[in-house]
Amino acid sequence: MIKKDRLLSQIEQLINAEKSLTPLLNKHVTTSLFFSNLKDDEREKIIEYFQNLVISKTKHVEILEGIKSDVAGRERNVY
Repeated sequence: MIKKDRLLSQIEQLINAEKSLTPLLNKHVTTSLFFSNLKDDEREKIIEYFQNLVISKTKHVEILEGIKSDVAGRERNVY
């Protein structure tokens, strides 16, 4: 069992982690692709994969924010 405040705090930590990872990943992928000897079609596939990953992470953050809002709006104090 977990108290509401602790659950909300941990959800917030997850949200912050998700949000901070995307720019970091972008920086590393961009730098790696710049210095790589990949062909254009290979580079495009990697960029497309990364874009799909960003979309997934954005949806995940939205889900976490929804859960956080739901938990915060309930009177229940233990989960």
